[in-house]
Amino acid sequence: MPKIVIKSDKTKEPYNEEKVKNSLKRINLSDEEINQILSLVNSKLPEVVTTKKLFAFIFQLLKARKEHLAYKFNLKSAIFRLGPSGYPFEKFIAHLFKEYGFEAKHNLFLKGKCLIYEIDVYLKNHSEIFIGECKFHNQKGRKNDVKVVLYSYARFLDIKENPQLKEEEKKILKPLVVTNTRFTSEAIDFSECYSIKLIAWNYPPENSLVTLIERKKYYPLTIFDFLNNKILNSLFQYDIVSLGDFLNKESNFLKKVSNLDLREIEEIKEKIRLILGE
Repeated sequence: MPKIVIKSDKTKEPYNEEKVKNSLKRINLSDEEINQILSLVNSKLPEVVTTKKLFAFIFQLLKARKEHLAYKFNLKSAIFRLGPSGYPFEKFIAHLFKEYGFEAKHNLFLKGKCLIYEIDVYLKNHSEIFIGECKFHNQKGRKNDVKVVLYSYARFLDIKENPQLKEEEKKILKPLVVTNTRFTSEAIDFSECYSIKLIAWNYPPENSLVTLIERKKYYPLTIFDFLNNKILNSLFQYDIVSLGDFLNKESNFLKKVSNLDLREIEEIKEKIRLILGE
């Protein structure tokens, strides 16, 4: 039975069965199924285990039982596959906010009073405009410190002082930083003090990255571990980022841009229907 878990940043912590249980509840597994998996975890894994091995063990158990739920469980790893450059992550975030009614653009340039800045995401609706920085990390243990937030805030202030910006836009302009990992407590304290919107994997609890994704069922295609990077990058070039994007495209078009055959495409679409139908 696991007693100690070694995290991705090499730190150790006591095994927390409740955290595992909550992860399984998140994908709508029944109490009976959760207890069965926890029983196997306790009987099959050693006292000291890495989070990677723990996750892989549970993922394989789910895959053998309910494959479509295994892919939902794979969400955190799927977000890390939106790299290594981070550009697919920026595209995914822009598309995710479109699901929430925002006009969304990514990788554009905005002029400030002093400098011109490259902006990862620009999000606009009737009441808010967000100037967004996307901080993608390939390593799960990485945290974003206060310097990241300070830079984003300074850039926001300069853009807000652009004399060409309309007054009504200045009033609703806000800074945003999104990451696939976490923020330090100092970064969070500064953001709360200056009303900077932060979104991390589990922060803030009511509107965290995982919550925003699952609320709209806007899962990235990277949850499918059998799709290699070459196929994924080909699809990303045509703005096919999520499961819904793939499902809504004509199969012959998908064949042309991805080199998947029609049988493979229909099998993937069937998996997507099961996942989105949950």
